[in-house]
Amino acid sequence: MCRSCAFAVAPCEGLIPEHIRSRVEPAKALAWVIDGFGGAHAVGATSGIGRSQDGDLVVLASSVSREHAQLRQNGAGWTVRDLGSRNGTFVDGIRTEGEVALPFRTVLKLGDVALWFVPKVHQPLPVRPEMGTGGMYSGLVRYQLVHGNAELCIVAGNDTETGGALLWRSVGAEAWSERRLAPLEFQLLRALLARAFIESASPSTVRGCLPSKQLARELPFQSKYANQENVRQIVLRVRTVLADVGADGVLAIAPGRGYYLATKVTATVVDRH
Repeated sequence: MCRSCAFAVAPCEGLIPEHIRSRVEPAKALAWVIDGFGGAHAVGATSGIGRSQDGDLVVLASSVSREHAQLRQNGAGWTVRDLGSRNGTFVDGIRTEGEVALPFRTVLKLGDVALWFVPKVHQPLPVRPEMGTGGMYSGLVRYQLVHGNAELCIVAGNDTETGGALLWRSVGAEAWSERRLAPLEFQLLRALLARAFIESASPSTVRGCLPSKQLARELPFQSKYANQENVRQIVLRVRTVLADVGADGVLAIAPGRGYYLATKVTATVVDRH
């Protein structure tokens, strides 16, 4: 997750990664919830959530009731129903009453525990694609986009300080090529991909825009005094890389608003093991 996404589901006091776990097999997942530690937890067609060890999604937090809420998939999409919990169930900050629709990519909050809800993406990339490079880069979320005749992919994990790899191939090709990215280049691209995916359902023609000032704060610059000019230099470097792999023009600027990716972005939660 990018920092802004992680901030939206920041762990509540006393919560640790081991306090959240799913009893649904990943292979049977129809949706995922992602916690503030970056962990992805499988959700089935009907999944109960609460402190009970018999629930489908176990959340061991004092603000969560034993049988807190239920997620359900139906013909119209997904719904969540509060099961009479003490501290309530919230969808994007609004407390629910009865069974309500659960929008695509939303913050689901159970008591004090916030989670990103992400329905399973159709036609996902393989969990372990043969990229011709050994598949050495693994992580939590795999982002993919198509621009012109180029298909691009990165895998994003939890570490916001390191670099990574950009994978690309021509549309229809089987083998991936790989290009190493420096930390700032990789983190810029990852942040833009994550924001584009979160806002992919927006009707706006400019989706997933990130302001330069925000990028200056959140990218892992060596100096704490990084500014918009520093961001612009990283953008130029990433644009050069994208042009080299056949995706020239995909990293765009909206005057007065910031930078965005001028194409649709898809994402798949992947196995960390």
